Amino acid sequence: MTAKSAEAAFFWRYSKATFSPVYGRLGGGYTKDFLQSPAAQWPTIDEILGEPEPNPIKIEFRWPGGKRDGHWQKSAVSGDERGQLKWVTAQGAPIPWRLGDPSTDVAATIPGDPSKTTAADADAEFAILESKGLDPWLVAIKLRHEAGVLHVRAYLGNPPAGFERRGIQALPRKLREAIRALPQNTAGGAVKFDGVDVRAPELVAKVLDTLKTEPNILLIGPPGTGKTVVLEEIRQLFELGEFAVTFDPELWDNSWHTLMLPDQAEKKCVSLVFHPSYSYEEFVAGLVPQPTSNGFRLVARAGPLLSLAHWANEPNRYAALIIDEFNRGPAAAIFGDTLALLDAQKRNDPTKPMSGAAIQRPYPTEVMELEIAYAQRNGERVPSTSLRLPQNLWIVAALNSTDRSVAPLDAALRRRFAIIQVPPDYNALAAHFGIPVPHRQQVFTPPSDDPENWTATDVFNLAFFLLRAVNQRIFLVLGSDFLLGHALLWSVKGSSKDAVAIALGRAFDERVAATLRLTFVDQDEPLAAILKLATPAQTQSAAEDRVGRWLTPPPELQDVASPRLELTEVGRLEPNVILRSLRALL
Repeated sequence: MTAKSAEAAFFWRYSKATFSPVYGRLGGGYTKDFLQSPAAQWPTIDEILGEPEPNPIKIEFRWPGGKRDGHWQKSAVSGDERGQLKWVTAQGAPIPWRLGDPSTDVAATIPGDPSKTTAADADAEFAILESKGLDPWLVAIKLRHEAGVLHVRAYLGNPPAGFERRGIQALPRKLREAIRALPQNTAGGAVKFDGVDVRAPELVAKVLDTLKTEPNILLIGPPGTGKTVVLEEIRQLFELGEFAVTFDPELWDNSWHTLMLPDQAEKKCVSLVFHPSYSYEEFVAGLVPQPTSNGFRLVARAGPLLSLAHWANEPNRYAALIIDEFNRGPAAAIFGDTLALLDAQKRNDPTKPMSGAAIQRPYPTEVMELEIAYAQRNGERVPSTSLRLPQNLWIVAALNSTDRSVAPLDAALRRRFAIIQVPPDYNALAAHFGIPVPHRQQVFTPPSDDPENWTATDVFNLAFFLLRAVNQRIFLVLGSDFLLGHALLWSVKGSSKDAVAIALGRAFDERVAATLRLTFVDQDEPLAAILKLATPAQTQSAAEDRVGRWLTPPPELQDVASPRLELTEVGRLEPNVILRSLRALL
């Protein structure tokens, strides 16, 4: 899956004026090779693709397994305030927009025969299509950080039974509503998707999909794989009300990912970081001192879990509890008896107040008044003595799989969370470097053995292959929990070969090598194997071409000391030496 953040979508009603250019140039009324963009649409296309004056803007229409060249231009007719989304005449219109047989061709959505050679026969095909009442629409999707590319699909307003996956109901709410609201006398429209610029779209999409059925999610992975980034983005997206939209250009169906909240829904989100001294009394409820005229007294105070549960236990209210460093605190003790309420099937339905499992809330005889921000709609701020967790309270947490300084998660707690493994995201790293994603068996092949002749792109490719190669060895030695995250190389950038080489050398010293030193404390031989270094007994190449060397103890220490591995500060070397040294790791 390669879901990416969607920036905008453009759509056209499949009227005769749209059908004719898409079907082909047959003469008669079939003479165009572009979609006309009406005044209600082209300003948004201009904003997203750029203004095509004085020169047209090159674009590429894409779909799974195919593409067409084209460009965005203003109408060639003087005074015509419309735009034209054009394709190369000889190539024809994008395949997903054309007629076909949906029962045999995955690229076909709109049924019909695309092979007619006369305008009259094509008119007859359109009449047959109209008689079916399918209400077809053409859609072009623009993804963020992808210049000059539109991903094309077709959808049906009234899909036949068994073909609902191609219905407009499968589209994000904002796009779906814009299609339905388009006036009959308007050919097309556009929507821009608001929201944050999602940095980890694939993982965010997976979390959002999982939240549709599971109220508790736990992200598990090594450092630098994007877990905290995802937590931040889930919080920001949740607070927007309608989550930012992601689209997977490699899928024909189920390609849109978004978690919709009902219209006018109220939302509340709390972010926490667990730590060793965090406790049940802070998370659920506890007694805290309150000053009085005679000294102080203990009063019951609710924590974020109880407060959010009280607030969200009403219809059309949605709460999210975001927890980072989940295993840095005693998680099972922090949740305490509320573990019994976490399961999806034990959650309370806010439309049925006494449904779901319940426990007695802490300090039931004490008056526990919540902050006004957590009051119910009637102003009630005192939670019930029966504690229930509502269905619309989501818990999304993350933990570091390499942290062995804390106790493992309690089994009863772990089974109540849907667990999503978060490995290094090589697709995200390749996109960040601006390079194609190499396939799994591909090897690093620079233009020459001498780095002097490399380009900045070659160095970015080296960085990608370096991380993947080191991780393959780590996996075989220690397992997936200790892999290096892609974020360790996120700082590698530059416009020249030397600049990128220096940035890569520094990232290797400060991120990769530093992490490996902490992972392999006093384990020099496994570390040497990870870094493709010879053992003390083996012959190795010149030190300047390697990332480390063995120091042999002098004779007077050989009875009590063993050879030790010393890593080179690669970032201090000349750019070409950096590249030779790091290439040796492959």
